[in-house]
Amino acid sequence: MAYQANPFLERLSERTSDEEFVRLFSPKILERLEDDTFEGGVHIFRSPPGGGKTTLLRAFTPTALRAFWNARHVQEIAESYQRLVAHRVLDRERGPQLLGVFLSCASGYADLPRGADASDFGLFRALFDCRVVLRSLRSLARLLRMPSTEELDAVRVEYDDSSEDLQSIPRSLSISGLLDWAENHERSVYTALDSMIGPAPVTIVPHVRFESVLWLQSVRFVVDGDQVAPRRMLLVDDLHKLQRKQRSMFIQELTEARPQMPLWLSERTIALGTDLLSQGTREGRELRHYELDALWSSAKGQHQFAGFGQNILDRRLQAQNEVPPGTFSQYIRNVLLEDDVRNLIGERGDCFRDEIAKYRKKPRYVEWVAQAEHLLAAATVADLRSLFTTCILLARDESKRQLSLELEPLSIDELDQRDSSQIQGASDIFLHERLQVPHYFGIERLCVMATSNVDELLSLAAFLYEGLRSKQILRRDELYLSPAEQENLLTKAARRKRDFIPKNHTEGARAQRLLDSIGSYCRERTFLPNAPYAPGVTGIRLSQTQLSDLHADRLKGEGRLLEKVLAECVAENLLTARESSASTSRESGTVFYLNRTFCALYGLPLQMGGWQDVSLNKLITWMQRGSGRKSKILLEAD
Repeated sequence: MAYQANPFLERLSERTSDEEFVRLFSPKILERLEDDTFEGGVHIFRSPPGGGKTTLLRAFTPTALRAFWNARHVQEIAESYQRLVAHRVLDRERGPQLLGVFLSCASGYADLPRGADASDFGLFRALFDCRVVLRSLRSLARLLRMPSTEELDAVRVEYDDSSEDLQSIPRSLSISGLLDWAENHERSVYTALDSMIGPAPVTIVPHVRFESVLWLQSVRFVVDGDQVAPRRMLLVDDLHKLQRKQRSMFIQELTEARPQMPLWLSERTIALGTDLLSQGTREGRELRHYELDALWSSAKGQHQFAGFGQNILDRRLQAQNEVPPGTFSQYIRNVLLEDDVRNLIGERGDCFRDEIAKYRKKPRYVEWVAQAEHLLAAATVADLRSLFTTCILLARDESKRQLSLELEPLSIDELDQRDSSQIQGASDIFLHERLQVPHYFGIERLCVMATSNVDELLSLAAFLYEGLRSKQILRRDELYLSPAEQENLLTKAARRKRDFIPKNHTEGARAQRLLDSIGSYCRERTFLPNAPYAPGVTGIRLSQTQLSDLHADRLKGEGRLLEKVLAECVAENLLTARESSASTSRESGTVFYLNRTFCALYGLPLQMGGWQDVSLNKLITWMQRGSGRKSKILLEAD
C-alpha cells in the first residue's frame, strides 16, 4: 500500500504495519553488528534521537520476524532475510527461532518511588518482572500466530535446572496460570503504591532481584513435543525514561546477573547527562556499549553509512506513487554542468583580477599569475576550481615569514606539486562562498549532512521529495533537482532545524547562540586567503584540563551551565564529540564538531578534521551573549 503523504516523514518505529516495516527496513545496519552482539550479556545501544534504536529492536519482535519469514521470497526482503538467517534468528526450514520480548521504559516505571530504600527498588523489580512474563507470553502467541493468549493452553511449560533459583515467579503454573499471576502481580504493585499515600494495605512482597531474566532464559515452550523459539532476546527500549537511580541500578544488577541470553537495551545519549563529556566508559564481557552514530565514524563506516542511507531512501521512494519509481539518486543531479556556473562569475571577475594584480609585479609569481588569468578567462567548473587553488597557493607563498633567495619565477610544475586534496577541498568551498557555486548537492553529500543519523537523513530527504513532487505536479522540465535547487531545499531544512532549537531543547536558546557563534568563528578561520586549515574549520576543541575545570565547577555557575549546554548539544546531535590525542605540543582533549547539516547553513565544508582551540571564557560569552557576528546565510534569513 503506497503512502498518501510524504514517505520520508514516516518513522518505522511508529504506526507502520509489520509488512510495511520489513519492506522499508534496511539490513545494512545488521552488517555493522558484531556476532557477539547476539550472545549472552547486556548490550546497550545508544544514540541521539533518530539514530535507529527502536527500529533495530523492533526488527527482532515476533510479528516482525514472522513478516520477514513470510516475505522471504520477495526480492527487496532477501538481504534482510539472509542476514537474519546468518545470525540464527531465522531458520530456512522452521522459520523464526528467536522469541524477542519488547518492553518500553516509557510506561509507569518513572512514577515509582525514587529508591529511597530497598523496598522502593523492589517494587520496580516486581513491576518489571511481571511485565516481562506477561509480554513474553503475548509475544509467544504472536509468534505462533494465535489470535489471543487464550489459545496458548496447548503449549506446555518446562524449565531447565537453572530455574531452581526462582523465588518470586512460580514454576508450577500453566500458561494460563502464569498470565493470571502476571496480571494480578501488576495490579498488586499499584495497590502497594496506593498504600504509600493512603490506607490501602500492602499486598506484595518487593522483589530482591530481576527474576524475569532468569525465568525467560530458563523457561521452555513445547508444542507437540517440539520446543518453540529456543533462542531468547529481551529488548528494552527508552532506558533514558527511567529515573537516574533506577537506570543505574537496572544496568548494574542485570550485568551482575551474567545473563546467558542477549539483553538489548536502548537509550538516548541524553541519559548520560554531563557524563557524556567524560572520556571512557565501563566495558566488559557482560556489558557492552554501542554508539550507533559511532558505528559509521571510521572511513569505512562513513562509506557504509552512505550505502545504508541510500538503501533507506530507495525503499522509501518505492512506498509512494506520486514520483515514478526508481532510485532516489537518479532524481538529484550529482554533478555540476557548465550552465550551472556560466553566469556566476560575471562582475565578480573584476574582484579576482584586482586580487591577482597585486602579485603581477613580483617576478617570483609571473607564471602563476599568467596561469590564473588564463583560468579566469576560461571559467569552466574545473578551471574555476584551479583558479581558487592558484589564489590559495599564491597567498600561502606570500605569507611565508622567511624571505626566499630564489630569483627565478615559480614554475607551473611547482604549482602542481604544492596542490593537494585538502587545498582542492578548500577551493570547492571558496567557490561556493565567493561565486555561490552550489556545493551541498548529490546523494553522497546528502548522506554526509545526515551526520550518521537516520532521522536527520529522512528529514533532509523529505524537503527534496517535496521539491520533486512540486515539479511533478507542475510538469516543468525534466524530473530531477539541479544542484542549485537541492542546495536551496537543504539550506531551508538546515535553517528550520536551527530555528527549532529553542523549542526542542531544555537550554535551546543558549545552545542556539553557542552554535551560531561557533559557526561564525569557523567561517572566519575557514575563509582566510591562504586557507591554513584546508579544507576548513568545522569544530572547536577543549583540552582535557579545560574539561576537568568544567567537571570540577571551577568556573562556578557559568561553567556548570556551559557543561550542561555542551552535553545536551552532543546528546541531541547538534554537536559531534571526538577525542583528540595528545601530541608534543598539546595535551589530549575533545573536539566538538558542528552537526554536518549546520555546516550547510553556515557555509562550511562537510569534511571533519579542521578545528581550533578555544577558551572556556570565550565559549561562556558565546553561550550567554553570542559572538556579535552572524553568518551571511543567517543574515539573509533575518
